[in-house]
Formats: sequence, C-alpha cells, structure tokens
Amino acid sequence: MDMRTQTPDEPYEPPPAHRFRVEAAMLEMIERLQQEGLGRREIALILADAADEYVIILANMTAETKSDQQSCQQHQ
Repeated sequence: MDMRTQTPDEPYEPPPAHRFRVEAAMLEMIERLQQEGLGRREIALILADAADEYVIILANMTAETKSDQQSCQQHQ
C-alpha cells in the first residue's frame, strides 16, 4: 500500500524489497561502527533513539502539511 493513500487506521507495511535494502544498509553501517570501536549495545540504543526521532520528525512534517492544506482550503 502506498503511504499517500493510506488511512490513519491502516498500518503501513513497506515493500519487502525496500525493507531488505534499508536493513542491509543498516547492517553495513553497524559493522563499520563496530570496526571504529563502538559497542553493539551502544549502536543498538543510538539507532533506536535516532529511529524514534526520525518518526517524530516525519509525523510533525505530516501534521504541518495537513495544517497548511486545511488553511489553504479555508481561504478558497
């Protein structure tokens, strides 16, 4: 399902090929960070925090876009 046509009640499930690409890139990054001396737990916690922050940023962007669209509709 495309995120643009998704209703708020429908969970988003990314295409398997996209998920594979993101996970592969993440594993490469984790390996590189371990080679640079970071520990597995540290990397995992930081990645989890960063992912949470990214989701919040996207949610805020979506809310701002909807607010802008509603504002434009009210002025028409």
